[in-house]
Amino acid sequence: MANNTLIQYESVSKRFGGVQALDQVSFPVARGDIHGLIGENGAGKSTLIKITGGIYRKDSGQVIWEGSPLDVNSPVEAEKHGISIVHQEIPLCNNLTVAQNVFLGRLITKPLGQPDWNAMEEQTVDLFQQIGQTINPRARVGALSVALKQLTSIVHALNTTSKLIIMDEPTSALTPSEVETLFEVLRKLKSEGTTIMIVSHILSELMQITDRVTILRNGRHVETLDTQDTNIDSIVHMMVGDVPLPTPKEDVVARDETVLRVRELGNRRLRLKDINFDLHKQEILGLAGIQGAGRTELATTLFGVHQPDSGTIEMEGKELKCRNPRQAIQHGIGYLTEDRRNLGVFWDMSVWQNAGAAIIDRLTARGGVLDRRRINEMANRSITDLQIKTSGISQTIRYLSGGNQQKVLLARWLNVEPKVLILDEPTRGVDVGAKAEIRRVIQQLVTEGISVIVISSDLEELLALSDRILVMANGSIKGEFLAREATFDKIMALAVQK
Repeated sequence: MANNTLIQYESVSKRFGGVQALDQVSFPVARGDIHGLIGENGAGKSTLIKITGGIYRKDSGQVIWEGSPLDVNSPVEAEKHGISIVHQEIPLCNNLTVAQNVFLGRLITKPLGQPDWNAMEEQTVDLFQQIGQTINPRARVGALSVALKQLTSIVHALNTTSKLIIMDEPTSALTPSEVETLFEVLRKLKSEGTTIMIVSHILSELMQITDRVTILRNGRHVETLDTQDTNIDSIVHMMVGDVPLPTPKEDVVARDETVLRVRELGNRRLRLKDINFDLHKQEILGLAGIQGAGRTELATTLFGVHQPDSGTIEMEGKELKCRNPRQAIQHGIGYLTEDRRNLGVFWDMSVWQNAGAAIIDRLTARGGVLDRRRINEMANRSITDLQIKTSGISQTIRYLSGGNQQKVLLARWLNVEPKVLILDEPTRGVDVGAKAEIRRVIQQLVTEGISVIVISSDLEELLALSDRILVMANGSIKGEFLAREATFDKIMALAVQK
């Protein structure tokens, strides 16, 4: 084995029930490299990471660490070897503070052994400043945005002397400026000898930051090569074969019929103020903005999670006062959350239970008994329409890839048959093929009469998908563009307004 190899995978395999997640995967990762791990959802990337980090046990094969077999049974053991992981689904303790999460498992103590919280809080602030962020170290993590949770998870990993840091979709919730700052930190760590493995579906970022890339497909190793010797088109072909990539949305005729009308909407606690917009029938309305702009807060207010302090919401000319999501659903509003881990997936339930959770009343016969025929029809239709990769409708959802979990959640809201569907970061952490499929579904919904609000940090996707784009900053709408007239620069100029 070459002296510059830090970790080597040799014929690693792993099966979950009827799904072969990894099949004889072999490749090396060089010491001091930034190594990209690429593949469509279900390719086996997260499974390989969890085996490395002691979360899963491999069925066969070997992981060679610094020339010796590595066999760890827990993340604690992995960290003792110098392996730290930032997971795609952010595994933080929501009831603890930011500082407590950053120093979880590695407390700073005083001479008599008591935790030195002042020191840990000061170091937490310093660590966040290294990635260009200010933070209240005493803030409860459960109250943070998804982006700040992602940054907290990254800072936890950076707060180590790890030889290998593995990052699973670290930039999925970050703004472009936050991504660039993170990459500067990673380059600094590389210069100090740290090895970094990054999983990302944002191929342009991987081309920018990595030295080498490994492509997995259907649980098998396809290729490992120097980044400078390949390009995005070649990588996509190795990932998914000849799958049509998303294409820009064609211009549509202006819609006159208003489905949703919002006037002077405000919520002091959520810092929403003076929200005014119309959503037309069969329109895709994009909602752009940077972290803290108020996009998710607006979405959850429309969905009845929060009640406004002022203003009105009208659906088809009638005022809505939804006191909870159930009432919003009854009035024809669906909402796909950005926080799949904590607010979307029922982890220990099946595909059909997750897909049918919002319409369980329609899946029961008299006396409250589940109607198996209706369940089978609903679940199989969802699997077929969204091309969900699963062993069957009874498969536990936690064993699906992140992208397939997202498709199940999208199926949940399609089964509601809403008039208005709000999609909050619908393609975050989803591979290029699945993105194309989700975009196809959204455009198909519009042809069937549904109106859609899409929140996305991916401006390229928002421009390609939307008819109009609203730009939010500091809890209010700063401007509006027809998608064909919008540009990155125009949107960002409004997004950073005070």
